[in-house]
Amino acid sequence: MYTRLKKIPYKSILLVMAGATILSFGTFNFNYQNSVTEGGILGLLLLFKNLFNISPSLTSVVLDFSLFLFGTRYFGKSFLMYSFLSTATFSTTYGIWEHIGPIVPSLSNHMLAASLLAGLFVGVGVGLVVLGGGASCGDDVIALVVSKLTPLKINWVYMITDFIVLALSLTYLSFYQIFWSLIAVTVSGKVIGIIHEFGEKRKAAQETDHTLLESPTEEEDTILTVNHSSTTQADEMNIDNEETLTLDSETAS
Repeated sequence: MYTRLKKIPYKSILLVMAGATILSFGTFNFNYQNSVTEGGILGLLLLFKNLFNISPSLTSVVLDFSLFLFGTRYFGKSFLMYSFLSTATFSTTYGIWEHIGPIVPSLSNHMLAASLLAGLFVGVGVGLVVLGGGASCGDDVIALVVSKLTPLKINWVYMITDFIVLALSLTYLSFYQIFWSLIAVTVSGKVIGIIHEFGEKRKAAQETDHTLLESPTEEEDTILTVNHSSTTQADEMNIDNEETLTLDSETAS
């Protein structure tokens, strides 16, 4: 029982849930309340919310799950599990924020602060989910797959998808609001890139340490060689002694 509990990836689960909660908090309190949209699937969720009044707690499930299934082909079943957990957490916590109402006062008169905070919360939230091994939204899958198959860095893929969605968002936002949204997506893309790069470096360092632990050092190789040589010499001496005793016995008889 204890062994099974040890195998549960608590750290990854906590990272994914914390990231999704931070993301939903920032999306509701900074993006939606101040009309600062985002790019990618998250921007589409806000687009549907503003045009059709469909809650992101519903649309995120439909749009994200289809892309998560696609991502499983490249990142395995654990990726699908963490992504489902992320979406479930985002959907649940966003519904909670909607029920509670805005916690942060409106920053509509301080749009620079609203844009920076929106980008920061989205960047940290998505970054933690990716660090935990999942995806917070469907566009994370697109960004991860494209960055895996092409030389493009993950933050550049985010920027491209973000700009496409921002262009669509002109159907309900003014150029003035899109300007602030550009600041938000630039900040979020940069933060996601930093966290993703940190995770890749940490993963590479862990793999290097694991390799070093499995491979004997030069000093260990020398000791093993010396011990093997000593054992071989001792065996040869024992054989010589046995042959000498045999000859002496034959001579005596």
